[in-house]
Amino acid sequence: MGHLGKVSLLIVFLISCLTGLAALFINMQNLSDVKMETEKNSYGILPVNTMKQDTLYDMARKNILVLNSYHADMLWVQAEEKGIRSILGNDTKIRLYFDYMDTKRNISNEYMKKFYELYLEKCKNTHFDAVIVTDDAAYRFVLEHQQELFPDIPIVFCGINFFENREIQRNPWVTGVAEVTDMKRTVNAALKLHPNVKKIVFINDESDAGKVNHQLLVKIMPEFIDRVEFTLFEKMTMPALLKKVSALDNDSLIVLMTFNVDEDQKIFSYEESADLIAAKSKVPIYCTWDFYLGHGVVGGMMTSGYTQGEKAAQLMQKILYEGRSPADIPFVLESINHYMFDYNEMKKFGIQQSMLPAGSIIVNKPVTFYETYKNLVWAVATVVLVLLFMVIVLVMNIRYRRRGEEKIRQLNAALESRVLERTHDLQETNNKLTATLVDLKQMRTHLIEAEKMASLGELVAGVAHEINTPVGNSITAISHLDTNNSDFNNKFSMGTMKKSDLENYLAVVHSVVKIVFTNLTRAAELIRSFKKVAVDQSLEERRIFCLDEYMNDILISLKPQLKKTRHKMIFHCPADITVYWDPGALWQIMANLLSNSLLHAYEEDSEGIIAIDVYKDGEYILIKYADDGKGMPPEVQKKIFEPFFTTKRGSGGSGLGMNIVYNLVVFKMNGTIECNSNLEVGTEFIIRIRNTEQDKG
Repeated sequence: MGHLGKVSLLIVFLISCLTGLAALFINMQNLSDVKMETEKNSYGILPVNTMKQDTLYDMARKNILVLNSYHADMLWVQAEEKGIRSILGNDTKIRLYFDYMDTKRNISNEYMKKFYELYLEKCKNTHFDAVIVTDDAAYRFVLEHQQELFPDIPIVFCGINFFENREIQRNPWVTGVAEVTDMKRTVNAALKLHPNVKKIVFINDESDAGKVNHQLLVKIMPEFIDRVEFTLFEKMTMPALLKKVSALDNDSLIVLMTFNVDEDQKIFSYEESADLIAAKSKVPIYCTWDFYLGHGVVGGMMTSGYTQGEKAAQLMQKILYEGRSPADIPFVLESINHYMFDYNEMKKFGIQQSMLPAGSIIVNKPVTFYETYKNLVWAVATVVLVLLFMVIVLVMNIRYRRRGEEKIRQLNAALESRVLERTHDLQETNNKLTATLVDLKQMRTHLIEAEKMASLGELVAGVAHEINTPVGNSITAISHLDTNNSDFNNKFSMGTMKKSDLENYLAVVHSVVKIVFTNLTRAAELIRSFKKVAVDQSLEERRIFCLDEYMNDILISLKPQLKKTRHKMIFHCPADITVYWDPGALWQIMANLLSNSLLHAYEEDSEGIIAIDVYKDGEYILIKYADDGKGMPPEVQKKIFEPFFTTKRGSGGSGLGMNIVYNLVVFKMNGTIECNSNLEVGTEFIIRIRNTEQDKG
């Protein structure tokens, strides 16, 4: 493939990668949408299947009551619950029970009395291991009825405005997080962002939270008396309040504290009151709670319900898992608030981000295309740069190719003649190598045959030497008998023979016959074994034979080699093994293994033991040949079966013996051979050959 084709393929690949990145980004957006939908449902009623828990598992869990002062629809309550769930919601050892006192809409003494009676009944049926209370009403309710409802169990509070350390400092079961609204910093931030403001209007009600707000306002007013005029709108109906708000001059701003209950005792949610006031206001509105954001409020130093709940849950973890007593955990009194601002309101009143206090959090800020698709933008930019670089490289490559093509054309003519010359030379070299290879194969065949004939020659010499002994003994015995026979005949002819002479003569005859019979039997056995082995060597064909008997014949034929040494041979083979093998190949294998041991394994005049064990292994026959000689180092063991490799080149080693063994086992008998050797311990060969006698049958 040319350079241009490769570059084209690379461009296609990069475009595919770009498409994949886009698809990945879309999938990530979809997953984000799914996650948002999941979070929307995180405060609803538990699904039915979550209620079907194993009884024993439920008994092992801690029951934690989260008692909220207000109702579940309040954003503040939802934020507190979300903070609690972020720490304890996924804890499998805890079960959270959320309950609501709804005191924003029910504040009568009769209601609180009935709520207490309800909880007396509820606590009879449900045991709580700990309680988290949110905001003042629940906090006061639990402290007032602790001994009746929640005796001797840990209580953690959060979102508390009327926190008095003295009232619970002697209560060892209570700790928590105080809600600290930082109105001073909110006012300072508002005046910094609106330096021309001359009047600040504070909107407040007479609820519990409103009373706390009033106290905080009175406390900070002296610090601003010389800078701005403070006006308080409270004890009003909602219509009257909205009328006053709409009449404010442009040199004013509003600080919305709480306005959940108006003078007519009409109830408003936080977001309802904020929306109504913002709709009538021409001036910026600031606040100290984050749930007002998104309802026409610019911002301020915000108290976060989420942070309150999160911190309370962390204190509960210390009690449950670290075994700490609430009395040993200090109340959290320091501010955990943050500057937070609404981008839409900032834009409405011309507030730049650079004007905000350091570390401010901006909500509802539109996400730029770059922020939304940052990874995709970088991926596209990277691909474009890569493609641009490749185009430049491609253009340069084309120019270089045009220059090179002319040189190539000029060189081709010269190369063609040189190629023809080299082809002729290579052809001649190839012919020579082919002839050399044929010669090498023939030489290897001759060497292997010579090695085989050498082994057979040693067999013949050994058998001849072995036969000489019984034949010589037989000749000596016959000569002795001949001498005694002459003496016996002389005495018989002369008539001087006695009874004792006859008895002696008969004893000699008996002894000679015994000696001759024994030695000739031995010679016949040697000749039979030699004949069987020699015939098998010449025929080179398979036949069925008893492995035990034939191995004995092989060892008899190889025994003359052992007689020259001080070594002993131990042989074991079950008598019931019948095989369909090439017996000549088996003799050659055993002869070469013995020759290898005698040549390499032992020093001269040393004593050793050579053991041959034969046994069945399923459908295979295993022949284990082992000597207790000096063994081989790993580098020799790796090359033991290589042709012409020997460590006794000048002492009779040809380097073909073990290679012949390997070829006979692997290629002729379709088996395997394995060599294991350790220095000063010995060497072991394990031959595994399939028993094909059943196949033959």
